[in-house]
Amino acid sequence: MKTDSCNTTKIKIGDVFTPFRWGRFAIEQFGIFERWMNGSTVFDPTMGQGNLLITLVQHGVEKGFKPKELPILNLFGNELNTDYYQKALQFFQDEFNTDMSKNFSNLDILELPCEPFDIIFGNPPWQNFNDLPEAYKKKIKPHFEKYQLTGNKRKLLLGHSRIDIAALIIKATIRDFLIPGGDAYFFMPLSLLLNDGAHEAFRNYISAEAPFAPMEIFDFNKEDVFNKIATRYGLVHFQRNRQPEFPIRYKVLKNQTWELLYAAPLTSLSAGFSIFEDLNNSLLNSFSKIPLNKKNQPRQGLNTCGANKLFFFNECSKLDEETYLLNNTTELPSAFIFPLLTAANFRNEKNPTLWVLLPYTKDGRPLSAAEIKRWPQLNNYLCSAADLLKARKGTLIRSWINKGIWWALLGVGPYNYAPYKIVWEAYGRKKFSPQIFEGKWQANQALQAFIPCYSQNEAKSILKKLQNPVVEKILLSHRMEGTMNWAQPGKIKKLIEFI
Repeated sequence: MKTDSCNTTKIKIGDVFTPFRWGRFAIEQFGIFERWMNGSTVFDPTMGQGNLLITLVQHGVEKGFKPKELPILNLFGNELNTDYYQKALQFFQDEFNTDMSKNFSNLDILELPCEPFDIIFGNPPWQNFNDLPEAYKKKIKPHFEKYQLTGNKRKLLLGHSRIDIAALIIKATIRDFLIPGGDAYFFMPLSLLLNDGAHEAFRNYISAEAPFAPMEIFDFNKEDVFNKIATRYGLVHFQRNRQPEFPIRYKVLKNQTWELLYAAPLTSLSAGFSIFEDLNNSLLNSFSKIPLNKKNQPRQGLNTCGANKLFFFNECSKLDEETYLLNNTTELPSAFIFPLLTAANFRNEKNPTLWVLLPYTKDGRPLSAAEIKRWPQLNNYLCSAADLLKARKGTLIRSWINKGIWWALLGVGPYNYAPYKIVWEAYGRKKFSPQIFEGKWQANQALQAFIPCYSQNEAKSILKKLQNPVVEKILLSHRMEGTMNWAQPGKIKKLIEFI
């Protein structure tokens, strides 16, 4: 979607249409058809072409009812995109001989006048705030604050947030379109319930003044429900005006059968869910947070923002006491060259196979232009790469570039210069294996995370606490092993109490 127009009748935002098969599954699982037949109103706030509502009518026809015997006028829907809206109207007219022009609306759901319904049955758009058209982002920012989703206001104000618009749509529709005690059933990205970071703000389970609670989750796991959509997704039941009570039922589709598990936030209400095999898992009661000093908080590895070829080197040899030869072509001051950890270093390889250039002072501050000029080799190298470094994209790195510090990286601070680091592989692993690395070693972007330590005894003490088998069990309970969210700093911070 490339348009920046705020005329949203043609806009397509994260549209993922629900297959009829899975709409029928939800209808049967939650008894939606029976409740509809008994007089309940059903509302799809982002109906697309009307698949979910059409499935409900078709389900009735399959049971032997004629369309005119079904309470079709108790179905309501809204759709932002005019083309989809018109197709939904036409389908109901052609197939069911029913005029739905008074039941269907063609507005942004965030602007539709409030009206309470008994049941919400929907599939909200799935798209990160950061990826929305610029004009639309500006338009809906106030709604994120209204529904208490601005966990990181600075990122949101900069137009850079990883929170999904589905979080906003779910909260807004529960508050504005669901009766007290009413039920909402959403096909949705499960990151809203499982992941750390931006989606913690969704998990206060308050929509303006209206509380709501997750009741049950169906995790589609690896089932290709939405035509090769990579996002982890599922079907979730929420109830309005109810306080969350955990654990809740969490069903996972495996080999065409549903495995019953249980979900609960372990360390705080806003934490991503942990998934357990039994209702009274001992982890819920036995874990005590690890006490750590604030200076030891977990950190992400350094990030070149797409400039690895300029900052990373595969070969390094010593020319003299102050100079290294990199990749057999580039001479740079040794004071700014550091060994960079790779997967091999977590196995048996003790020597570096990758090095990184950090044009920073020992207190984690990027060198000034005047300081760089004192090192002619460094100055020449950075100036030769200036155009590429200035062209890097991303809100946070752009803020450095706009200040004239175009040689900066992200994830660099005084903690990078700690004499000891406890480092673990934070991306794509299935085992939590932290190790102590002494000296100048640096962690690499999202691949690794670390805790800076300032003495050997401190490092050994913290490592012992992290090696408690319960820590790995808790990480495994998030069911993120093998993914990019396996053991990122945010996950580890949930297990720490800073003192």
